[in-house]
Amino acid sequence: MKTTVSIMAGAAFAAATAAVILVAPAAQAATAQEKGILRVCADPNSMPFSNEKAEGLENRIAALMAEDFGWKVEYFYFPQRMAFFRNTLRKKADNGEDGYACDLATSSAPEAEGAVATKTYYTSTWTMVVRAGEGLDDVRQPDDLLKLPKDRLAKLRFGVFPASPGADWVFRNGFENQMVPYQQMLGDPNSYPGQMVDGSLAKGDIDVAFIWGPIGSYHAHHSASVKMRVVPMVPDAETVTDFSIAMAVRFREPEWKAKVEDFLTRRKADIDKILADYGVPLVGKDGAVLIAGERFERPKSVAAR
Repeated sequence: MKTTVSIMAGAAFAAATAAVILVAPAAQAATAQEKGILRVCADPNSMPFSNEKAEGLENRIAALMAEDFGWKVEYFYFPQRMAFFRNTLRKKADNGEDGYACDLATSSAPEAEGAVATKTYYTSTWTMVVRAGEGLDDVRQPDDLLKLPKDRLAKLRFGVFPASPGADWVFRNGFENQMVPYQQMLGDPNSYPGQMVDGSLAKGDIDVAFIWGPIGSYHAHHSASVKMRVVPMVPDAETVTDFSIAMAVRFREPEWKAKVEDFLTRRKADIDKILADYGVPLVGKDGAVLIAGERFERPKSVAAR
């Protein structure tokens, strides 16, 4: 009888132990952050922001962050088109063992869709880029174009992106017949918005390029064949031209968001230096814009917006 009881008790113990083993969670593999890896979501062909050679301003800021944390940096590249966060921040790592494909997007709108934006780290503006030495050197803002002789103004060709501040200005002033439209998001991964400047404007296909400031300024100042000028747009009651840029992380990761924001605060001077190195038009608290060392004053009403 004792033998029977012992066998039954042993069987019960074994069954209970097996049950614990079956329900116990498997040990999770270390995430990239736990391994000391800053895994960044980036566009492979979007200068001046990033490229596969890590030559962009966001690449440099990511390298600065990794150095600050004592980590190493890795990239997960995906074209920054629609569903960018779904295909990057929220995409599981390919090996399925260490979390997600990447943990930080270094460029985001403050109201990120599909992710959580950090505090903003710079504010830039839409710009107007023209070829230097062709009668537009005194232009300091788009409305200065309206002072040109009518026959000269009637010959200008304006490159614009749909639903942009530049398109608004062109339509508002009745130049829609002189407008040359460009697409911001093309299916070709080798295309990039800066082609409006270093391609069309440089070749003379257009005379004025309305373009997001960081892109326009970078490509204008890197134009080898034609010297160009970059002029900031001016916001008004009808058109917003200035936009702030943040970074982005996944939902429900407050500690990681706080760590990134702490870096943005502590290393602001270093980040501003990187932005200046790339000629990013920076909007100050007073509304004035600094582009490659040149200061553009704006009406005091702009600072209040």
